[in-house]
Amino acid sequence: MDAARVNIYDVAQEAEVSISTVSRVLRGAESVSPETRRRVQEVIDRLHYCPSSIARGMTTSKTNALGIVLPKMLNPFYAMIYTGAFDEAVRHGYSLNMFLRKDFLLDPQRSVALLAERRLDGAIIYIEYLPHEADDRLREILRNLKRHMPLVLIGCVPQDLDFPAITFDMAEILRQSVAYLVGLGHERIAFIGGLQDDQDPMRRDVGYEQGLRDAKLPYVASYRVYGDGTAEAGEAALDRLLDSLQPAHWPTAVIALNDMVAMGCLSSARRHGLRLPEDLSLIGCDNLLFAPHLFPPLTSVNLNQQRLGEQAVQLLLSGEKARRQAEWSLIERASCSKPAG
Repeated sequence: MDAARVNIYDVAQEAEVSISTVSRVLRGAESVSPETRRRVQEVIDRLHYCPSSIARGMTTSKTNALGIVLPKMLNPFYAMIYTGAFDEAVRHGYSLNMFLRKDFLLDPQRSVALLAERRLDGAIIYIEYLPHEADDRLREILRNLKRHMPLVLIGCVPQDLDFPAITFDMAEILRQSVAYLVGLGHERIAFIGGLQDDQDPMRRDVGYEQGLRDAKLPYVASYRVYGDGTAEAGEAALDRLLDSLQPAHWPTAVIALNDMVAMGCLSSARRHGLRLPEDLSLIGCDNLLFAPHLFPPLTSVNLNQQRLGEQAVQLLLSGEKARRQAEWSLIERASCSKPAG
């Protein structure tokens, strides 16, 4: 018999016992007689039976498998979250199945079935702002999944989603980023990247505007350029900003949506003859692996992605209903300085 195809039913049939008896033997339960245990174990050894996590889950209601839903894996930000979650899951004796959000949102019913049929012991789902239609689908999926397994949400989690969560206060992160630049003496501070119709009260724009108000600086519409989170988008956005203004009105500092956008801003700034940090200070976000190796090294907000993944697994396994703020810190490097003159 092919060992790869042997299942618990084959073992039960060969040993002339029920599958529940086989399950008790596998669990080491004391309710099985020595003779029955010996007979079942002989069959297991002879057939080279290796119980799958799903088979164990049929009798124990646990599969020791968790799931995580992430927007993408090409962005190092999400890969770092997965790494932290994976290592922590393994440390507790669990496997971790990864699912991509774009596939997850295509069909709410299929998505719920996809996770439910794997009999996961729980799932972690990364939340960020989505267009209205996709946001409605995600909420439907969350409501339905909640009936099948515990969930923990991470990322930019709206207050009205009543789930255990570890969430970023992006408004506070941007407010403090503005304050840092103001402390260096900057007054013309631009913010590049992100979606214009994001309505989350903890969104970056709220913090950006609050930071300007705190410093009694005006909000300049041309200094706020929207776009996605890629290097190409960052380069194009800063190009549009600089090309639309006279050099005397160019910003002296830029806050980028993330480090990828910041990398694109570096290219645009150099093409326009700007030196960093003498002519333009630049702050990124995510503190990705390449940030210290750019020229100049990039000041960036460290969102502790691996730690976030670890904490998400811990919260999921604890069963707590807590809502926590994610840890973050500003890592100062050579891309920021006092403005020239």
